[in-house]
Amino acid sequence: MTPEQKLIARMEEIISDPDHPLMAASLGILRDGEILFAEAVGHKQIGIRADRDTKYRTASISKLITAIGVWQLIEQGRIDPEEDASRYLGFALRNPRHPHTPITVKMLLSHTSSIRDGGKPGSYNIPFGHHISEFFTEGMLHHMPRCWAPAGEAPGVFFAYSNMNYCLLGSVIENVSGERFDRYMTNHIFAPMGLTCSFNVSEMPLEAKAHVGTLYRKLDAAGEYDPSNGTWMPQCDDFSQGYPREDYAGYVLGSNGSLFGPMGSLRVSVSELCRLMGMFCHGGNENGVQILKPETLDRMFSPAWCYDPARNNGDTYLGMMRCYGMGPHIFTNTEQCDRILRGQALPFAGHTADAYGLLGGMLFDRARGNGIVYTAAGTGSDKDQYFGKYSAFYGWEEDLLTAAGDFARFDYGSQPDLS
Repeated sequence: MTPEQKLIARMEEIISDPDHPLMAASLGILRDGEILFAEAVGHKQIGIRADRDTKYRTASISKLITAIGVWQLIEQGRIDPEEDASRYLGFALRNPRHPHTPITVKMLLSHTSSIRDGGKPGSYNIPFGHHISEFFTEGMLHHMPRCWAPAGEAPGVFFAYSNMNYCLLGSVIENVSGERFDRYMTNHIFAPMGLTCSFNVSEMPLEAKAHVGTLYRKLDAAGEYDPSNGTWMPQCDDFSQGYPREDYAGYVLGSNGSLFGPMGSLRVSVSELCRLMGMFCHGGNENGVQILKPETLDRMFSPAWCYDPARNNGDTYLGMMRCYGMGPHIFTNTEQCDRILRGQALPFAGHTADAYGLLGGMLFDRARGNGIVYTAAGTGSDKDQYFGKYSAFYGWEEDLLTAAGDFARFDYGSQPDLS
């Protein structure tokens, strides 16, 4: 067997674990700036095999891609990341516990805004016909009383991951660019790179729509995980009855960036994620098009917040998030926390993903052009009962990352295994 065949066989083993099955998995590997591997195993729908062009709703990896759009407008001088975000939103965005502290674009990008998602799953998804400001406004239909951090977690000081930050950034992009969020991202990032990924399935070309995979969980009749006898139940993007035809006639630009999912709705394949990862590693240039300048990327990937245990200045999510830039999650390789590979400290940044039965990540070293993209698409057991052995990643993630690392043989030296 070739090394590539061995890696594919290992991926098949991972998804076939009887105690922790997956519907599908994908891996993409970049080494020295070149795509070394990009493949998928399993099924994108029941009875239909997945491949390297299968597009999944890749959850919070979307946030890093949304940040590209924000940084394009920063680069053009149309957004100042240190400026009050209210200027770009068209309404006053203030934590009532800190009414005199402006919430800046930088704070939204780095999750230090003091905004919280409201305590209910999906509460940050504001429906069509409503304004995103309702989330923060008492008496409005979509107001979330728990949308603000406690007084001791002030804007600009305390890190807490929040989807609403990126919903607001979607509105910022619309107000500044004069284009609907999903179309801006296609017109200024995806189409110039020759990609057919999209934040809006209804606007995809028909051929691209046909590549969208369904996300599943393996559940019993009561809706609980059952890896042995459960049924693969669609959770997202089940288009067996046809593709959506969404009519946004009358939509007011900037009124509701959450509608197009800047926080999590990008449908993209492993091969396309490798291209996007390559853009970051090639100084912002891909397919001969300069998407961002190298100096812009340097600002974007500089730490905006780092965890300080003495100050307890953030929620690290079991140690997984210990450093964040203005868009990217920066890995510190702390043992039992955000360690990507056992025994190696990789100077990687990027973003992870977790929603609707999908786990994923796009993690890379811009300087040396090394990186890993992975998706575990369709979880068959409870992820919170299947943590990894050397990190805060889940078991499937560790297995896929380890398989990718063994194949790529990144040379960063070895460190003692403390796990």
